[in-house]
Amino acid sequence: MACNDPTPRNRLPALLLYVWRLAVPLWMFRDASRGTAEQRIANYRHNRAQRKVLPFYLWKWVGIAVCLLQLTRVFSVQMNAAPGEPAGVCAAVFCMSAGIGFALSCVVIAVLSASYLYLSCVER
Repeated sequence: MACNDPTPRNRLPALLLYVWRLAVPLWMFRDASRGTAEQRIANYRHNRAQRKVLPFYLWKWVGIAVCLLQLTRVFSVQMNAAPGEPAGVCAAVFCMSAGIGFALSCVVIAVLSASYLYLSCVER
């Protein structure tokens, strides 16, 4: 099969990689904890130079968190409107899923904030 084969099976990994790179900036940074002292210093300098993209990703995750919080609110209203019915059960499942997504997005926000503050304030 060729690389430019239009079948969905071949496009899925590229699409997942694209979505991953849109959501998480880890692919831009290097590991500054391994290697020789010169390599660690060079990697840390590279990471400090790349820190300017972190606020963009931070605000993106804040937007995702706000959307998930609103989805939780909407689904909780639907869940209370039809308790015990199949629509209420589906709303409860979606509400829990949105709440878990909100919690995970808050963790990502905390990690991105801590990384930005560390790379901005700590000199090596």
